[in-house]
Order: sequence, then structure tokens, then C-alpha cells
Amino acid sequence: MTKWTLGASGPIALTISLVPALSPFTVQAAPFNAPPATGILDSLCYDYVPKVEKPKSNEEANAQPVEVDADRLEAKQGGTAVYEGDVKVRQGVRKFDSDYAQLDQKSRDVIAIGNIYYNDGQITVTSDKTLKSNLDTKNSELEEGKYQVHGSPVRGFADKVTMTNNNQNITLEGAQYTTCPPGQEAWTLKAGSIDIDQGEVFGEAWNASLWLYDYPVFYFPYINFPIKDERKTGLLYPGYTQSSKNGMDITQPFYWNIAPNYDATITSRFMDRRGLMEQVEFRYMPDPAHVGSLYFENLADDKQYDETDSLNDNLSDGHRYLLNARHTSMFMDNALRVSVDYTKVRDRDYNYFNDFSPRVGTQVDNQLQQSLMAGYFQQNWNLNAEVRTYQILLASAQQPHELMPRINHNYYQQGSWYDLAWNTELTNFGYNNDQAIAQNQGEAYTGTRFYTAPTLTIPLIDEAGYFLDSQYKLMYTHYDQTVPDNMSSTFTSRFTPQGSNEVTLEEGTITRVLPSFRLKGGMTFERDQQWFGEVASQTLEPEFQYLYVPYKDQDNIGVYDSTTMRQDYYSLFSDRRFAGLDRISDSNRISVGVTTRIYDPEGDERIRLAVAQAFDFVAPRVKLYSSDVVNTNNRSPLSFEGDAKINEQWFAHAGAQYDVEQRQMSASNSALEYRREKLISQLNHRFVRDANYDLDNKGQVTDLNQIGLLLTAPLNDQWHLYGGYYQELNQNVKSDRKVGLKYDSCCWSINFNLEWVNTPDNVNMTPTSERSLGIQFEMKGLGSVGTGSKGTSLDTEALPYIRPFNLRDQ
Repeated sequence: MTKWTLGASGPIALTISLVPALSPFTVQAAPFNAPPATGILDSLCYDYVPKVEKPKSNEEANAQPVEVDADRLEAKQGGTAVYEGDVKVRQGVRKFDSDYAQLDQKSRDVIAIGNIYYNDGQITVTSDKTLKSNLDTKNSELEEGKYQVHGSPVRGFADKVTMTNNNQNITLEGAQYTTCPPGQEAWTLKAGSIDIDQGEVFGEAWNASLWLYDYPVFYFPYINFPIKDERKTGLLYPGYTQSSKNGMDITQPFYWNIAPNYDATITSRFMDRRGLMEQVEFRYMPDPAHVGSLYFENLADDKQYDETDSLNDNLSDGHRYLLNARHTSMFMDNALRVSVDYTKVRDRDYNYFNDFSPRVGTQVDNQLQQSLMAGYFQQNWNLNAEVRTYQILLASAQQPHELMPRINHNYYQQGSWYDLAWNTELTNFGYNNDQAIAQNQGEAYTGTRFYTAPTLTIPLIDEAGYFLDSQYKLMYTHYDQTVPDNMSSTFTSRFTPQGSNEVTLEEGTITRVLPSFRLKGGMTFERDQQWFGEVASQTLEPEFQYLYVPYKDQDNIGVYDSTTMRQDYYSLFSDRRFAGLDRISDSNRISVGVTTRIYDPEGDERIRLAVAQAFDFVAPRVKLYSSDVVNTNNRSPLSFEGDAKINEQWFAHAGAQYDVEQRQMSASNSALEYRREKLISQLNHRFVRDANYDLDNKGQVTDLNQIGLLLTAPLNDQWHLYGGYYQELNQNVKSDRKVGLKYDSCCWSINFNLEWVNTPDNVNMTPTSERSLGIQFEMKGLGSVGTGSKGTSLDTEALPYIRPFNLRDQ
């Protein structure tokens, strides 16, 4: 065995990075040691990819002893050593083989010929030609080298590789790059010349072309590309879709890498039925505690705008735009937090989101939210403030009151025998009367509300298997209201009792003091049970609650941020019947319920069933509006919730609220789902009484009665089918239909999806239908072109995919 000490400067260290990160248009370079996402094809496509073997550090690798083995060693005159026949060099994880190797001891030149093999644990290079290198200058040349990156399908070929400046500068001539398995080269990127400076972020390539099989399809005279996992300025891939509403829709984004913590994306979006829209997004992060983004899009002249629409006379020029700003800052070790969430479209542009589907903004019930929040948080208390305004996106909707501002303080203290909580809130409710008058809505009442409620909870029994808690609360509320003479008829009608002509709202100060008492308890029983022939555990958990709040007439108080809570199983054990603080319902009610669970031998919850109902000793008299009819029903709807994991493939959920007095269903939801590997199918149904728009009778409401079917199924290793279908049963309207087909091979994929969406127009509530076709083509490891951000997702344009099964795993 002949020892040849090479250290860091020998042939083993000369092949630093022969892989060009050729990604035209690509901004964010993906590291080459991560294979592209391929799902079910991983094990089929990349079994040939070697694993990464990485030393702890280069210094440690260079310090390893070098072992050289050859069939014959010859020392020639002049200081030349020649190794011939199965030459093998080993240094830690590094390996170097050749048929012939020659070292000139004086010039320090190395020549290797034939069957050259290099492997440093991160890349493998082979060549049948010649390698020339100098151990001092580290300049090297390799002829006709093939390379394979470890842990990644990235591989390629170069006619000639030249490395200089301590291997920092690499030039590849006649280079090729692909991520396809050997023999399946669906695409290849070829370049005449590539220069890489490993001290820089980007490399350069000249005379580059993209080939599909044996045919060139795209040519780049010059491109630069990332050689590190960093962003670069340049064009992103264009997007394309075709829809019945916007026609041909083409987007071409340009990315500007301003600095490591600042960037911008400028997009031109051309819609042949509407015009040219410009979109700009600016993102910033001066430091991790301060993060934000600004987004703006503008369409100067919408060709589809209907100038005859009297509700939108102020948009007669067709100018449409959207502004979105988001920011979060944290100070003092995250104790002090400030955030902004602001989204606005042009006034009375109700259908902006229906027409353009921007992926920004917070929407709640056809309202765009604009808020500024600041808070200080400690372990036992917090103080936060918020200013919030709204922009309505529905012509027939009433504008909500604004928080101008709301200041909230919460205090918590846990003692040895008690829990103390104290919530205090001060809110000034404003109203954009100028906008309301412009929309012929009339003025609204405004006011300031102060609320404070100390709450004392005393556990009476706290033992394993059963508990009993008592809670005492005192709720003090003070209002200072302003009621205009020309108040909107909508508000006037709401606060006028049936059979009366007098509005119940009062001007000036109003004080409301209400105590509350709650007693809540429960027990847990367990027993062994059989579950498909195995020993399982079943629980029986009865619980009850008694709640008492005295009655106080509140019809003279405006409704600013309150609404009726829909009663389900969990709300029956709450201490509120209304969301918000403007109405505190009287209560003399007992709620009873029982839950049973089954746990399998591994401790996973397989079944949960719960049923509950509340009984009023005296029917509650507090109403949301004085025009409402008092409900004399002494029993709440009978509520049921059930979840089941039948086996590893089948899941089921059901929930229902049944009105025992009216003998009809108030609401229900159910889902049945089957999962097996990549196959997912779900059948679901939703019903809510009087919770949907009636498209045949504008301005009226009807029941929400909707059925849905979702499916994603691999047809074989390459073909994948997916889709969704939702239909309104009462109105016989197909809400959303989506079908897609994806072909996925080892190195490329193509995805087709077709979707039909029915949504009500936000101006006149007429149903509108839109059809869109999406095509997405992906060359794995190079990027994708086309549309379909959802890919093969079960989300549709109208509704997201939800797994409603709420079971606990061990």
C-alpha cells in the first residue's frame, strides 16, 4: 500500500460544484440537495439517487489520512510518480478512482486518465477522458464529465470543466442539466458556456436552450441564475387562464430583489375582456420583529363595466383598484405588539372580489376589514386597543358600526381556592354617515360603551372523575348614545315594537347593572368495552349547568356589535345567548348533556357522541331588536354532535339541532369520508334554516340546504383524478363544480382543471355563472408554467375542503 498525502489541495478537493443551477426566470433558487415534490412517484423515480454523506466540516475532512492503492507504482527520473491500474484514492467520505494517475513532484501537476470517478458524499463525477490539476494553484480541467448530485435527481454533463482561483471560479462548456432519471430525459437544459463564481450569489450562462426530448423549444441568448439558495431579480413564470368572465387572462410577474430583507413583485395582468391591470407587492422586514407588506392593483378602464347600473354612477369611468397593507411589530421582548390589516377597494365597487379574486384582505360577511391594533401582554393581564372600520361589498347590506377605538383590559388571578377574572372594555362606536347618506341609507345612532365585569370562580368539588364549579359575575355597562332625527328607516323599523309607532332608542346616558350566577358540574364513568374484538375503553360523561341572570329591559340600547348566537351543543353550556355586549339575556336555565367516548387499545379516540338540551324555568324576554317577537319556547333545540373513526379508512361526522317545539330541524351538518393512501372521497351535507339568499326572490332569504361530493383518486402511478361538486338543493343551483386530471411522471407533469362557479351578483343579487379552464405544466427541478395555484387540491373557488372530524389521538 503506497501512501499519498494530498490534503485539501489534491485531486480529491478539486471538484467543488460542477452543477449549474440553470433556472431561467426562477427567482427563489431551490437547494439542489432537495428533490422536487413528486408524491407517489418518489420510490419509483429516484431509487438511483445516492444518499448524501457529509463530513462534519471541511477542516475535519482535509485532516483525514489519504490512502492510495494501485496495481503498479513507478517513480520516474525528475520527480514524477506514476500510478497505473485500478488507482483508488480514499480520504474519509471522499473517493477518487482512475486507470492512470501521474504526479509531477516539482510542478505539482496531476494528470488522471480513463475511468475517472470522483465522489465526495455530495456529488459524483465520472469521465472516460482526462483530468488535469495543479496541487498548488488548484487550477483544474476535466473533459467530458458527467455529474450526479446526491440526495437529489439533479444530474448532467459538460464537455469541458475548468476551475481556477482555488476552485471558486468554474467554467463549463457544452453543459447539460436535467432532473429526469437516466433514459427518461423528457427535458434537458443545455448551455454553450456557463460561468460560476462561488463567491457570488449568481452565475451566468450564454447560448442556453430548453429541450423537450430531442426538440429545442426555448432559447436564451443570455441568462443569469442563482447558485445559492437566495433570491434574484428577474422575470417569474407567466400565468395563463381562460374564463367566461375575464376571457384570456395572462399574468407576467417581475421580481425585484431589492435587499435580503426587502423585495417587490410587479405584475402585468392582461384580461382581454377587461383590459390591463397592474399589480405591485412590496414586502419588508427591517428585522424579525417588524414585518409587513403593501399591495396595490389598478385597472384604469374596465371594458366590462356596465355604465347603465345606477348603483355605480360614481364608477362611470371604469376605474377599479384595490389597496392592501399588513404590518406587525413587536417590542420589549414581544410584550408590546402592533399590527395593521387594511384592505380597501373603490367606494361602491361591490363586485371587485367576485371579478378579480385577489388573494389579499380580510372578509367577514361581505365586509372588508380595516383595523389597527396595539396591545401589551403580561402573564396575568393584558391591555389592547383597536381601531376598526369596514367597507361593505354588498349593495343591499347595512353598513356596520366602527370601533373608534375599542380599549380592552383583561386581568387573571388564580388562587389556592378561587379563580378571578376581570374584563373591562371602553368602546366608541362611530358610523360613516356620509357614506350611508350617499347610499341612501340615512344616518345611524352612535355611542360610547363602558363595560366592566369582575368574575369569581370557586371550585366546590374537584376530584378525579367529577367536579362542581360555582361562578359569580357582576356586569356593569354604561352607554352615552346619540340618536339622530333623520335616522335610517332600517334602524327605525328595528327599534319600533310591533303595534307601536315610537322608537325605543334613547338619547343620552343609560346604565345597566346585572349579576350572574352559574353552577356547572360533571362526572366521568369508565368501563371496558369490546371494539372489533379488542378490549377498549368507554366513557360516559354527564354534565349540567344552571345559569341565572335577572331580566332587564334593554330595548333603549342600540345594537352596535351584537348578534344572536346559533345554538349548538357547546353554546348550551355558555353563559351568553348573544354575541357581543349590547344584549345580556336574562336566564333561569338548566342545561343537561351527556357525552360518551370509545378509546381503542392504543388510546386513540374512535367514537364521540354528545347530546344536550337546555330548559328554561322562565322563557327569556330580552330581544336583539325591540321589533322582534318574544320567544315563548321554554326548551332549546335538542343538539347532537357525533364523530367516528370507524377504521383506518372510514370517518364520519354528524351534527344537528332539532327544534322540539316547531318539530323541525334548525340546522345540521354531516360528512362521510373514505381515505386509502392517496385516495380521498367525502360526501357532506349542510342545512341551516333561513341562512341563504333566495336568488329567485331578490332580497329574501331561504334555507341553506347544500350537498357536496369531493374526490381525489390516483388512477395509476402517473394519472390522478380530482374534483368537487356542490349543489343547493332547495334552489336547484349548482354552486360549484370542479374536475381535474393530472399526469405526473418522474420529471414532468401536466395538470388540467375545469371549474364552474355560481355566485350572486353583489349589486342586484342575480345569480352569475363563471367557467374557467386552468392548465399547469411543470418540469420538475426547473419550474412550472401555467395556472392552478390549488393544484390537485380539493378546495374549490367557493368552498374549502374541511375535515370536520374532531377526535383525539394518543
